[in-house]
Amino acid sequence: MTESSAERHCFHCSLPIPPADDVIAEIEAEQQHFCCNGCKSVCEAIYQAGLEGFYQRTPEDAALAPPPEIPKELALYDLDEVQEEFVGDLSEARDIHLLVEGIHCAACVWLIEHSLNAMPGIIEARVNLSGKRLHVKWHNGQVALSAIISRLGQIGYAAVPYDPEVAEGKLKQQNRNLLYRMAFAGFGMMNLMWISIALYSGADEGEFRGLFHWVGFMLATPVLLYSGFPFFKGAWSGIKNFHLGMDLPIAIGAGITYLYSVYVTVTGTQTGEVYYDTVVNFLFVILVGRYLEAISKRQAVAATQRLLDLQPRVATVIRDGEEKIVPIRAVAVAETVLVKPGERIPVDGTVVEGKSVVDEAMLTGEAQPVTKMVGASVSAGTINGHGMLQLKVVSSLKDTALGRIIRLVEEAQASKAPIQCMADRIVPWFVMVTLGLATATFIWWFGTDIEVALLAATSVLIITCPCAFGLATPMSIAVASGLGAKYGILVRNGEVNAAHP
Repeated sequence: MTESSAERHCFHCSLPIPPADDVIAEIEAEQQHFCCNGCKSVCEAIYQAGLEGFYQRTPEDAALAPPPEIPKELALYDLDEVQEEFVGDLSEARDIHLLVEGIHCAACVWLIEHSLNAMPGIIEARVNLSGKRLHVKWHNGQVALSAIISRLGQIGYAAVPYDPEVAEGKLKQQNRNLLYRMAFAGFGMMNLMWISIALYSGADEGEFRGLFHWVGFMLATPVLLYSGFPFFKGAWSGIKNFHLGMDLPIAIGAGITYLYSVYVTVTGTQTGEVYYDTVVNFLFVILVGRYLEAISKRQAVAATQRLLDLQPRVATVIRDGEEKIVPIRAVAVAETVLVKPGERIPVDGTVVEGKSVVDEAMLTGEAQPVTKMVGASVSAGTINGHGMLQLKVVSSLKDTALGRIIRLVEEAQASKAPIQCMADRIVPWFVMVTLGLATATFIWWFGTDIEVALLAATSVLIITCPCAFGLATPMSIAVASGLGAKYGILVRNGEVNAAHP
């Protein structure tokens, strides 16, 4: 199909191309048009890596957006002093969580994982689509962290070390959008309820039957398009990637019920009924569940952030007989740190001078302060009492007891319990069985009454919607680990159960 310059869309991101910004490049012996040099470079890098399957996996109606700006001064991320704050173990084999900007769908997950796993030195690359996070394990002697981030930039993604505070902000924005969709569905539901009451009270047999049907149509249509958009988008993405998810039966159930109601409205048949209220009520209830799930995820991230807030950002170090306030990442092992009364202890260390009491409730749960004298061990995040202490640093940042606790909580939140893995395997088959039962129900009733057949098949789709499979298990892990950390109970990973004490 030939496009005029005003109608051209970018081959990579699918956005319209202004005539003045048209960038042309030859891809696989064919001339393609791009909206900017960034999209052109990303597309060329994807084809050079042999990952052009990304474009077949991308939903046709999804605009990827131009590639985000790559962080500057990437070489800084190769310094051990910088990696200390984000990398668990500064050995040869390292791992880090990156927050990735530009992830939109399962096709992005496929592209990132295949692109990075093909790099020499990469042990494992795993993407969390919902959290927009990438967990990378690599051999530091074979590939640098800056090279990994740079490779992500080449294929259209900007990555920075994961910061829970930033992640919480993004989750907050996503939750706000979800709340808007839920509120819009609730508004439509309340107004449609008046229409339904009128129809159920006898208006469906009077002269105003058609008028009420058209009013219901005008109320339900924008709700379906706006509030139901995430379900239709998720269903189409699942079909494109040959993965049957929970959004498919939701989209089919709501869509067929709506189309059947439109058929009754347009034809004016006297034998059928409209079910606009059912469509809107169904979307509203599902969105309430999604919103509660999103709130729970945000609370889990906030719990991790509260743990991070216990770690002081600076420390008073004694160097050459002088007190110097330095960033916590600049404190080296074996240095002497001064902790004044009332301050949080910034590092794990041993008392070399002074005597005080320390509140260790955040670690032990004991409200009674513990007396600390020369030779005693103290932990980062605990609170010094009335005395002055000088500490010899044993470990700092990620190697402290607090750092290890935070790392355990994050790993537990990101891990999958056996029951969740089982649910992930069951859901596609459950959806297939559900669609099969709905089809069989439609065929069974088709010979009797097509309207009854449609309603019966739609009822099967709605009633058997497997939301619990996908919502309950991941939410339970995230919430349980977050609340556990809040109350001093730590879960090592999602596989912990009664059989593994």
